[in-house]
Amino acid sequence: MTGRRPSYYWLFCWKYVAPATMITILSASFVKIATEGSGYEAWDKESATTIRLEWPGWCHFLIATLILMAAIWIPLVAVLKVCGIHLLTEEEPSWFPAEELRDFYNVMPHKVTPLEKCLFCIHEDDQEDI
Repeated sequence: MTGRRPSYYWLFCWKYVAPATMITILSASFVKIATEGSGYEAWDKESATTIRLEWPGWCHFLIATLILMAAIWIPLVAVLKVCGIHLLTEEEPSWFPAEELRDFYNVMPHKVTPLEKCLFCIHEDDQEDI
């Protein structure tokens, strides 16, 4: 996008640090919900303190519905694709002046180093593996 490859710092963060951080936060959230339950603090005027209340059932239903509406498409499309059902028609990529832009801005192809191959699984054609 900028005409040059991001530094090793950013590649390392995007490939390893960010996913590990997200998995840690998600796991900690699940552990907290499993141990403490999901609830909220409410003011009790009788005792003049806050008390912990559980969310009503309709809130759990609403949360589950919103999460499923957002996330169900990922496995659903994968399963349909494996079954040979395509929701979207395959289209030919539109034309883009990539070669002209490379010539105009003098962008040279990146040579993949052995370190990039080892740490980031980048191949000679700039594709990555997991």
